[in-house]
Amino acid sequence: ARDNAESFRARVYREVAWLNDAIEVQQRDGIYRLNLGPYRDRGEATGMAERLKRDIDLNPVFVTR
Repeated sequence: ARDNAESFRARVYREVAWLNDAIEVQQRDGIYRLNLGPYRDRGEATGMAERLKRDIDLNPVFVTR
């Protein structure tokens, strides 16, 4: 539900003090996801993903548009 996604977004902001990027909550096919980006290139996105994994044990998924 959207409430769970919003709660998770708030948790990420609390636990990742260095994160200045906006986190959007997006819904598609009844599933809510958190979205960060866009990033300039795959390397920049990979760097962000590695920091999130290290700091809060999150396994991001890359979406290319």
